[in-house]
Amino acid sequence: MKICFFSFFLCVFLNAQTITGKVLSQYDNNPVPYARIGISSEENGTIADENGNYTLDLSSVNKDLNLNVHVGGFEKFSVSINNFLQNSSHNILLKEKVRDIAEVVITPKQFKDKHWGVDSKSKKILFATYPERKKEKEEQSRELAIKFSNNKKVKIQKINLNISDFQTDVPVRLRINVYDEKNGIPNQSVLYKDITAVVTKDSIVNNTFILDVSDNDIYVNSDFFVSIQFMNFFKGHIFISGAFFKTVFKRKYYGSWEKSTIASPAINIDVKVEK
Repeated sequence: MKICFFSFFLCVFLNAQTITGKVLSQYDNNPVPYARIGISSEENGTIADENGNYTLDLSSVNKDLNLNVHVGGFEKFSVSINNFLQNSSHNILLKEKVRDIAEVVITPKQFKDKHWGVDSKSKKILFATYPERKKEKEEQSRELAIKFSNNKKVKIQKINLNISDFQTDVPVRLRINVYDEKNGIPNQSVLYKDITAVVTKDSIVNNTFILDVSDNDIYVNSDFFVSIQFMNFFKGHIFISGAFFKTVFKRKYYGSWEKSTIASPAINIDVKVEK
């Protein structure tokens, strides 16, 4: 009877687990805010808060899958859920990427300025973000990416987002990522630093939010993707201008990237292209 009771207790314990922890940089033990924590290839997970704290319900999750955290500037964190649950601490330590590219000196004779991407300022074709009307974590996990075809050495200078309407009760934190390409979809982040920005109504000029990333040394020499993710909860809405018959890639948490050719958000970039 005792054995049966223990087996029942163990079964309940293993199948109804909610874990808490913190996402930290292994280098300096500082919290990594708003990190997206997800299950391999599933639209399931959670978002850490501004101090890196998270809570994740693993009750109905296949424990043979991996727990993943991908943040620009850090190596991918991936571990089997079974192994992770056995740890005494559920803090997630992210290892910073080691920069392995040589510094490139930009001179006017070697590079020319270009503006690429979707530059629509439409007020009719819109990508709407309003977490109040949806599940908060689901909306925070949503990532949108557009592809840039390229075969030269390029340095990304500015990343721009055309916003038709911005009505929120608090400033909104935006995460930017840049991925290389594999099999036609976003693959690995090429960033050596997590790039975030705070978007306010005052920071949007002529319906465009501009993020200067020229100091981040973002170099690409083949096809790449630029993605956006709004990270914190807010009341209100953000309407991003869009354009018909353009392609966008989207996913929630670390689910599969879905390709849509109906319309794309107005993400555009200023770059320096090698002549």
